[in-house]
Amino acid sequence: MIPAFRADGYLPEGVYPVSEAELTFRFGSTSSRRRRLAIRVRHWIELARAVGAKRLLIDGSFVTDKLDPRDVDAVVLLPVDFQAQIRLGKDPAIELEQILLTRRPEELFAAEDQTDWDEWVAFFSRTREFDGRRKGLVEVEL
Repeated sequence: MIPAFRADGYLPEGVYPVSEAELTFRFGSTSSRRRRLAIRVRHWIELARAVGAKRLLIDGSFVTDKLDPRDVDAVVLLPVDFQAQIRLGKDPAIELEQILLTRRPEELFAAEDQTDWDEWVAFFSRTREFDGRRKGLVEVEL
């Protein structure tokens, strides 16, 4: 279960597992901007599942209490056979690679192994405020 926001608008420190439905209900339904971002995230979830990704982390102002968040940041932990899927011409892998290479949209990042994943989690667990305080993230159950 996703906890309530802290007074500063962020989730409490930690990584919270969520279903796609929970994510959409909690973060993607209270404004038109949130609904548009939720559509983007749902597409990333579909691609991640289609390629057999292991994990998908969601962050950005999308997982804050802002009515109109600026963005949604995400990290996908790619499967070990991701490059093979691309060579075999699997459409979801090719599309995901294009998103990652062109950085359009700019908010999706790739982790190739657990070390990469851990580094992304550490990076996104800090705010951009001057004090760099720690905050919570959500991980979609794939």
